[in-house]
Amino acid sequence: MEEIQKLINELGGSQYKDKDTEHYSEEAVELLIKKIDNKSKEKTVIESNTLIYKTLADWSKVEDNRETIIRSPSNVIEKTFQLFEFLLPNGVETLNTETTVEQSELFSMICRLLGNLTYENAPNREFIFDKTPSILKYISSFVYQTKYQSLQRTSCAAIANLSSETDFIQLEFFKLGVVSILIDLICRESTTDEVNQMAIKAFNNLVDNENTQVDIHFKEIHRLLGQLKKSLNKEGYYENSFANDLVSSLSTLSLNKDLQKEILKEGFLNDLIELIEESNVHREMINQFEDDDIEKDKDISIAPSASELIFKLADNDDYRQYFYNKERDGKDSNNILDRMIKIMTSAPPAYKDGDSKAQLKALDVAKVKKNITKTIALCSLEDDVIDKFIKTPKIFVDLLVDTEDTERIVNGEMIIGNLARSEPNCRLLNSYNVIELIADIMKKFPNFQPIQHLGLSSIRNLTLPTINKGFKPSSTLMEDVVFNSKVHNQVIQFAALSLIKNFIGCDQSNLKLFLEFPNALQSLLDLANGRVPASMDESDEQEQLQLDDAKIQEIEEKFEEKENANEKTNEKDEKTNNNNEKKQSTKKDMRVIYEATRLLLRFLDNSELSNHQEKMKQLIEESVEPFFSLLQSPFPILQVEGAKGLVLLIKHDKQLFLSRPSWVKDLVEVLSLSIIPFQQLSREQTTITTDPNHQKLIAQIQSNCNFSTELQNVILSNIFYNFSLDESICKKMKDQNVISELKTLKSKQDAPQSLTNLIQKILVQLTI
Repeated sequence: MEEIQKLINELGGSQYKDKDTEHYSEEAVELLIKKIDNKSKEKTVIESNTLIYKTLADWSKVEDNRETIIRSPSNVIEKTFQLFEFLLPNGVETLNTETTVEQSELFSMICRLLGNLTYENAPNREFIFDKTPSILKYISSFVYQTKYQSLQRTSCAAIANLSSETDFIQLEFFKLGVVSILIDLICRESTTDEVNQMAIKAFNNLVDNENTQVDIHFKEIHRLLGQLKKSLNKEGYYENSFANDLVSSLSTLSLNKDLQKEILKEGFLNDLIELIEESNVHREMINQFEDDDIEKDKDISIAPSASELIFKLADNDDYRQYFYNKERDGKDSNNILDRMIKIMTSAPPAYKDGDSKAQLKALDVAKVKKNITKTIALCSLEDDVIDKFIKTPKIFVDLLVDTEDTERIVNGEMIIGNLARSEPNCRLLNSYNVIELIADIMKKFPNFQPIQHLGLSSIRNLTLPTINKGFKPSSTLMEDVVFNSKVHNQVIQFAALSLIKNFIGCDQSNLKLFLEFPNALQSLLDLANGRVPASMDESDEQEQLQLDDAKIQEIEEKFEEKENANEKTNEKDEKTNNNNEKKQSTKKDMRVIYEATRLLLRFLDNSELSNHQEKMKQLIEESVEPFFSLLQSPFPILQVEGAKGLVLLIKHDKQLFLSRPSWVKDLVEVLSLSIIPFQQLSREQTTITTDPNHQKLIAQIQSNCNFSTELQNVILSNIFYNFSLDESICKKMKDQNVISELKTLKSKQDAPQSLTNLIQKILVQLTI
């Protein structure tokens, strides 16, 4: 041993290392590794080996030395494996019976070396696993043994570093049973704090992999929770690394989809709420620290982490029921929603004068309230909680009052929008003047899109024509709508259009109000003509819809449901036509353009607006292309509205319509596509099936046929036939080959009789 110590002293000279970086040369590392004796059990040899491994472990704390040591020509990893095989022929059995104190100290130093070599070093982990994967078996056995706790601690530390962010090593340790033994070790009363500190770090890294979590159930979770509570009661949360790591492990495990249902069913939410309810005691333990020693960005209690986990659990739609079903024993005291509302609405804590930690404690409580409020907002998506929440509407309206907290506002808007699902609920909410309250908030935070989106959506639900007949928007609300019509976000644009539609549905006089409001008509025309950029493409629609993790259940009118069904029907037919499919896939999202154009139709169809000559002139001039876009949409219900819009434009300004060079071709193309629903109906009616969904499909196709029939009548009777009566226009139509086009259309298979009759009537007039 003296010889080894002398060598180490020599290697510490400037010849073998850089004084500034403590980086040892390859020669120094090689000289030391060669001295490892893996063929003797003599005490002096064991002690010499221990000193060598201790020195190598110390050197490997320097990052530059790790590469030099692990890839030394003498192969320290291979030598270590051979040493394990020689000293531990029977694994853990030998450890508990024959291993000496000196040998345990050697194994401890080996674990230190392996841990340091792999600290934040993925290549070294891979190297060890590729060269000697069986070495993990020996490290695992050190955790199993109970004779030497120091060895347990260092082996846990080695496992923590070896398995960090390395799934194949995590899985290998799992197969060796390390996950289960670590749980037992952590929960064992006799385990020292020093061992527990390393055991939880190893466990935390190992379970960062769903494949290593399969044997963990609520029983294990409950045991770990018990240890967490003991640790909190003893040391509090701040600077309690064991508690912090255990919370991290529990959070990871709780988000395992397979495990989640089991732990929620067994009352895990109750345990988490209890941690929050009991956190004041642990919060007060921060008083034992000096003010200057406290890191302001660290939580001082477990409550913020527990509440954040509750929020994450609530984000799973499938299991949200466990938030409003009474837990385990069914007692009112275990009603999770009531307890969360109590946390959210509780008064700010009062602290003694002169308490220098008062602000830290208040901030800790505020974090909890934020997370719980977000969770309640998610719960408001569920129908089963609406009756409960609407009994105390003021506590949710108050989330919007006298606050600069944007997250609080978003949650309040979300809850109110979800509560506004019925006429009685809306009347109750509107009694608090909530529409104007939200409108003022939107004006106050113009560039915060989640507030704008959820504010518009909430007001939309509160102003449905069936609920709020006669509603007239205030100047502030109109400003919000016009402003959001110009925002470069398709979701927000659509929400603004929904409000305009509601305003008109609530009271026709709002058409005049809108027309007279500054920039309102121009913003609508810009949307209808696709002049306002939109940041949301179809590919990232879902991400944009979930602004700031906020969701809202929006009430849709029946025509929107029909449009969805129409889209499915059209998609089915498009699969038979490769060209149409390619065209559809490259076409930009037109929903905002369609919806804005449908609103333009409301203005054109209202005779009371005729005295607004300048506005109507602008409306007519800028509506030609939008109505053609609506006519060329894939939905028969929208095609009809596009055709009706064109008929109204012709009545106001015939030449504006005729100046479009391709109008004949465009109309004939739409008429040709209008035959598709009849072809679909013929095909589906020959299918023999008892599937109720098939009957729904037929009903929807029949509805499309009805719209297509109306479309054909509007185009042929109100446009083509009327134009055929005008000699000058008739000549222009003939120049565009209209007779041949109509004859081709008339001869199409499955063309309905009503279509052929109308075409024949026009052909007669054209050939006179």
